[in-house]
Amino acid sequence: MVRVSLFFSLLILNIPAFSQTVLRGKAVDDKNHSGIGFVTVSLLSLKDTALIQGQVSDSAGFFQFSGMPAGTYLLRLSTLGYKHTWKLAETGDAGEIPMAADASLLEEVVVAGERPAFQRSGDKLVLNISGNKLFAASANTFDILKKVPGLEVNGDGTITMSGRITPGVFIDGKPVLMNAEELQQYLASLTPEMIASIEVISNPSSRYDGEYKGIIDIKLKRDQTLGWKGNALLSLQRNNYTLSDNTLQLSYKTGKVAYTARLGYRAGTTVHRYAALQHQANTNIMATNTQTLSGNNNFSYQLGAEYSFRKGQRIDVGLRVFNLNRDVDAFNTLFTTDSSAKRTIFHTYSINTSAPKQRNYAANLNYTAQFGEHQLDLLGSVAKVSNRQYEDIQNREAETLLDYWKTALKNEILIRMAQADLSLKVWKGKVGAGAKFAYTTTKNDLRYDTLLANNDFGLDSSRTNNFQYDEYISAAYVSYERSWRKWNYTLSVRAEHTHSVAGIITRDYLNWLPGFLFTYTIDPTQQLHLSYSRRMTRPNFVQLNPFRFYLSPLNYVVGNPQLQPSQTNMLSLTYSHKSFNAAIQIGRELSPMARYPEYDSATNELEYLGRNLPYGDFAGIELSFPLSLKTWWKMQHSIRGAYRKEQTPYHEIIYTIPITDYTLSGSQVFTLPHAITFDLTYYYKSRSGNGIYRIKPLSSIDLSLQKSWLKGKLNAKISYYDILDTYRVYYIFREKQILNNELSHWFGNRRVVATLNYSFGRSTHKGKQNSKNEEENRAGM
Repeated sequence: MVRVSLFFSLLILNIPAFSQTVLRGKAVDDKNHSGIGFVTVSLLSLKDTALIQGQVSDSAGFFQFSGMPAGTYLLRLSTLGYKHTWKLAETGDAGEIPMAADASLLEEVVVAGERPAFQRSGDKLVLNISGNKLFAASANTFDILKKVPGLEVNGDGTITMSGRITPGVFIDGKPVLMNAEELQQYLASLTPEMIASIEVISNPSSRYDGEYKGIIDIKLKRDQTLGWKGNALLSLQRNNYTLSDNTLQLSYKTGKVAYTARLGYRAGTTVHRYAALQHQANTNIMATNTQTLSGNNNFSYQLGAEYSFRKGQRIDVGLRVFNLNRDVDAFNTLFTTDSSAKRTIFHTYSINTSAPKQRNYAANLNYTAQFGEHQLDLLGSVAKVSNRQYEDIQNREAETLLDYWKTALKNEILIRMAQADLSLKVWKGKVGAGAKFAYTTTKNDLRYDTLLANNDFGLDSSRTNNFQYDEYISAAYVSYERSWRKWNYTLSVRAEHTHSVAGIITRDYLNWLPGFLFTYTIDPTQQLHLSYSRRMTRPNFVQLNPFRFYLSPLNYVVGNPQLQPSQTNMLSLTYSHKSFNAAIQIGRELSPMARYPEYDSATNELEYLGRNLPYGDFAGIELSFPLSLKTWWKMQHSIRGAYRKEQTPYHEIIYTIPITDYTLSGSQVFTLPHAITFDLTYYYKSRSGNGIYRIKPLSSIDLSLQKSWLKGKLNAKISYYDILDTYRVYYIFREKQILNNELSHWFGNRRVVATLNYSFGRSTHKGKQNSKNEEENRAGM
């Protein structure tokens, strides 16, 4: 760390000595002079019009080139809905560059002034959200992400990329990593009116933490208007039960300070049904059905302030609190018959009542400094997580009490993190460097008490456990980016050292994570991208925890403290032409972590254990394309094909079964009279699976209506999700001679949701959201 600190000090001291030649400007509409976001800007040589650099402007129309000699250049600006614009410009500030609307193109393709929904910018797929009709009827971020090529929103609210990885979520370039519960509440509070754009990175460079195999970066709408602004969001959903999500956001900006506050509250009930059918070793057939009802009374708040004390320098401070309060009732039945399924062997039922509580506290301090073309970011954060859960588990046959357990779980997690990132314009390109240190401690204590023959409760030593986990992560990276004629390339390498103590198991490992990206600009509307990355995945604290977590009295999950991290190498080739995108990926993951079932024929218990598999190969192809048949009728479609092959050892036999599947998704958006928008979204995934399970096909159809009033300040939406109630996840074990079982999950996706969103105040400024770091995500915060 001393060497890293010395390295940063030397770089900072030499910042003023570097060249600061730039050419900047802003693309604006020639009628109203409003900024035009996501314009393709090409910097051309005045001598032979050869392409020197290319980029896409930000959501407000600003762009900036650097790293070239001082002089006069030719700028070419192009975007859908506007005529191509040429301008001579000298290095420095080119000011506003007006662009004229292309009336002939607008009649056939887009509404005047509307940006295309999807654009490719380097290694990012950029979605233009605010003001785009394709997303107007989307109730929240989840509805938007369903339309993104390569992304899937699963029934439990989790998000997967390319059908196999969980992406990291960023807000304005900073990670906001939360557990599924907190992340869902946060994303449900963001509507299309609050989001300027979303950037999707499917193959992150070494600049990012090794945990990130994919990134979703949400850019909130911002401006520099002084004053205050508020937003109130009310959402009510109904399936068999009722759930409401409510959020109030306030911001106030002075000349130097911006204050933000965000309050969130969730109340109501969610439902999950689990079913299993198992042919036991004694030829009996056991049917398991569990319904879990979770009553929610959760609230959260965030407080933040940004202080711009000097030009180009800013300090952000933030506090985040999340309180989860639940009352959970799980009702389970075990119905066992003989092999003919006619004679009942036994019929038991169990009731599991619990009241899990979680308290998350986090604070962060961020310093950002801009020195000409150079930038320095310093980030420090501390977070504490406290979990408490008490359970009462009773298992009965008729009126006879068979088993009675009580559990008490205590979990404490403390995270400290410091990070520094530096970006310099040198050597005709851009050099990036950074370092990070994180220290995490987690203490877990789970006690089981069983009802004894004398009607007293006694300690159940076979299930009771105590587990402590400490982890130290040190990381550093360096990258270099440069443009040359039609080429742009980025080379990077990252090193991450991990020292961990899990019980009596101590581990040390160092991982080198190289990466590169080459971009070739065929013309301002066409690009080719070739990228490679090596990423890693550490086991999270739940996967390492050796406690039993029950799905039913005879089905439970157990963690494994001896799990090793996995390493993924991936090569990606992408082609983009305007809004059409095609991508091919291929790679191998070494030591992937998986859960597999282990059946005890004597007790009929089925436990799901964690282990590292030898390797897994994968490949995929994705196509996405928009269509605008009329100005009032827009469509977006995506097609993804996937291949996966895992080496899965099970009972001394290694299974290497190749698996292929495909996914079709799309939406059709109709702009109706009286400013009403109608959205039809559909999804289908073919039969898929993994090394030991087959998964049945999945499908869903969603309908949404949207209307706005008061010049767009008040938006009302009503959505009917999974109208045919077809989204159910079914798993069937492949080798029935070993284990003949199948199971399913239902998450209550068929539901009606009404959303009302009202914006008020004089300013549209939004402060940066408090960020979470990678360690908090793995802690299950």
